[in-house]
Amino acid sequence: MAGLLEAAARRPGGSTLSGLARAVGAPVSSVQKLVDGLVATGYLDERERHYTLGPAPWMLAARAGAPPVPAVPHEALTHLSGVIGLPVLLAVRVGDDVVYVDWAGADESFDVAISARVRAPLPDTAAGRVLLAFLPAAERKRIALAVYDADPAAAAALLDACARIRDTGAERGESGAVLPGAVAAAVPLRHDGVVTGALSVAERRAEPGGRIPDAVVAALSDVTETWST
Repeated sequence: MAGLLEAAARRPGGSTLSGLARAVGAPVSSVQKLVDGLVATGYLDERERHYTLGPAPWMLAARAGAPPVPAVPHEALTHLSGVIGLPVLLAVRVGDDVVYVDWAGADESFDVAISARVRAPLPDTAAGRVLLAFLPAAERKRIALAVYDADPAAAAALLDACARIRDTGAERGESGAVLPGAVAAAVPLRHDGVVTGALSVAERRAEPGGRIPDAVVAALSDVTETWST
């Protein structure tokens, strides 16, 4: 059931029933019954045969006191992408992973790549490292040691990178497994002072050793002040 919810959340416009079935590797006939139940209980919404997340997941998160997902309109991502000339992605933390919940400005191959892998371990991407950097110290240490259980030096280097991110308010580096070979930059989004998401840009055709320009990082930081609450 969790797989169906994640598959429905991967695309801003929602997923078809056959798309949900492919995502979880199950027959359409079996998925239909589960999807009907999720729609009936508010976990999914159905419009024009496309399924998106319904209000129930957000209601449960609110009751649990979890910070809300940053409310950045898709149109705002599209506008920012047009201004800076790079794809813009919105990411949140789910467990020990970073999950991309929306994006804009992607060409066809980029869109396919990010759609196929919206989830990655926190240390693997610029946005994930931003989210990791602002976790409580005990959580940062636990995740670093879990990722690099046989390499304490690498775990320490990751924690040093987190400290740098907190000091500078941004991360720049390789995009990671989601977009191999790309470079990226990311900045935090906050709610009541708590980091609840990250906004990132990616450049797939960067020169070897390249990095996102300072002006782009500054533009990201400026607009996050508008969307942080």
